[in-house]
Amino acid sequence: MKDVRMFIGQAKSQQSGKQSGFVLITALILVVILTILALAGEVLNSTQTRIAANTASQQTTFQAAEGALNQAQTDLYTGLYTKASFLANSNGLYTYNQNAAPLWTTVNWNSGGVIVSAWGGLPTGVRAAFIIEMMPSVNLPGGPSNVYRITAYATQSSGGSPIMLQSMVLIPI
Repeated sequence: MKDVRMFIGQAKSQQSGKQSGFVLITALILVVILTILALAGEVLNSTQTRIAANTASQQTTFQAAEGALNQAQTDLYTGLYTKASFLANSNGLYTYNQNAAPLWTTVNWNSGGVIVSAWGGLPTGVRAAFIIEMMPSVNLPGGPSNVYRITAYATQSSGGSPIMLQSMVLIPI
């Protein structure tokens, strides 16, 4: 009987030795899987943070362009610019030339003598400017009107998130 007990004891000890090695390998595989999941979560989190920051930057830039557009419209409605200002074709005020490429595609938006810079209340790192083109006048049922095309452009100081908006304004003569 003693021999049988020894044999059973040896069998148990051999089985537990094999199982403890299997448990070690299983634990290592689980640790590797958890590490990979943690790294994937970190990458996803940093990507979402960048997306949120870019979206906020673009919204701020859009609001700056919209503000520049509104400023240009207000300046036109209040009569700040005269017809002679547009005939000089400088400082952001131009006369439309149908034979040339659209002005808003060729203008240097970083040059102060070519554009009108928007007001100074912009958030840090945002630049906004506009140009106004005097288009050919039109005759409407209420009488003739001057037509202006306003192009507003805003960007981050780094050049990122550029936004361009346009508006047409009719002002009775």
